[in-house]
Amino acid sequence: MIRKVRLKIRENKILLENFSFLSVLQVSNLLIFLLTIPYLFRILGKENYGLVVFAQTIAIYFSIIVNFGFTVTGTRDISISRDNREKIGKIISLILTLKSLLFLLSVFILTVLILFIPLFAKHPYIFYFSMLFCLSEALFPIWYFQGIEKMKYITFINIGTRVISAISIFIFIKQPGDYFLVPVLLGIGTISGVIVGLFIVFRAHNNLFKIPTVAAMKSCIMDNIPLFISNISSQIYVNANKLIVGSFLGMQEVAIYDVADKIVNLVKVPVLIVGQTLFPRVSLTKNVRFVKSAMWLVFIFFLFVYTVIFLFANQILALFTGSENIEAASLLRLLAASILPVCLGLFFAELLLVPFGKLRDYTKMRTSSSIIYILIIGALIYFKQIGLYQMATLIIFVETFVLVYSFYLCKKNKII
Repeated sequence: MIRKVRLKIRENKILLENFSFLSVLQVSNLLIFLLTIPYLFRILGKENYGLVVFAQTIAIYFSIIVNFGFTVTGTRDISISRDNREKIGKIISLILTLKSLLFLLSVFILTVLILFIPLFAKHPYIFYFSMLFCLSEALFPIWYFQGIEKMKYITFINIGTRVISAISIFIFIKQPGDYFLVPVLLGIGTISGVIVGLFIVFRAHNNLFKIPTVAAMKSCIMDNIPLFISNISSQIYVNANKLIVGSFLGMQEVAIYDVADKIVNLVKVPVLIVGQTLFPRVSLTKNVRFVKSAMWLVFIFFLFVYTVIFLFANQILALFTGSENIEAASLLRLLAASILPVCLGLFFAELLLVPFGKLRDYTKMRTSSSIIYILIIGALIYFKQIGLYQMATLIIFVETFVLVYSFYLCKKNKII
């Protein structure tokens, strides 16, 4: 028995190592989050904090354009070609060039929004400064490190950048009017991480950058369109709630929703760690039995986590905001229920459909979920039923749809 355990550990040494590094990263992120969010919430006030969140949400949508599905295909291609130095160099050059061009396009689109939309025109600097996040998304080669299964680089770089940002926030954010500095300070940290990441890729690992041909860029864009559509579709309902709450209810409600949402997203992080750790290996081995075993272990863990959140919602919120709030606690309990379908859905969608090359079905599933979200949002707006609880319930419904549809597609394609 002991010999079998040792053998399993040796066989999965890289997976366990990568999972450990990513776990360390997320624990450190949690500690930094516990320090900075309550501080910002208290110093900036709900209105300014809500505005910062609103601008960050806009930047997240632009990051979808910048990423264009390269995080998935880049990881997959690097993983498959990890022994071919010349091919890896071409992949790196192609992705960095395309992401840089897409970043410039995003800045242009933001400028148009600032010129024609009053809310954007009233606070142009915070929206431009928030684009530093998109710049780091364009240039940080996370897909390279995931592809070569060296998560330690991601861990050390991200911890370093977040510590820099956190220290800067405590030094420079002293009053509500300093809200526009928040994206600047966060951006300084992420850009410093970009510099370190690119140094490792090109100097430490001796990869060469060559300007890609127009034909290669066009071919890469076409190949990534299904994933781009999928990412847009999934992010529509993942982040649109904050925009809708801000537009119809106000920035204070955005602040309340964001705190609950951030807590739930932190809890979802281990699922993402599992996905990031297993994706390169599943892309190579296509081991369905291994994926199923991991899925049930993760689901049992998150069932326990959700129970803890449900029982101690008031105390958790008090830890983050400094005071108990019955409405916010109820919202947290409701929104946290989305953890369970997200947990199972990740395995059927990202860890089975994508590695098995069913990108069209994956795109169809993501597009269908966004259409359902938009239709229900339209109905809520028409009947004037937009509220925090309605938005949380909608997220649970859509994530459950994603789970059921992904399972159906896996059965249809005889993956499971």
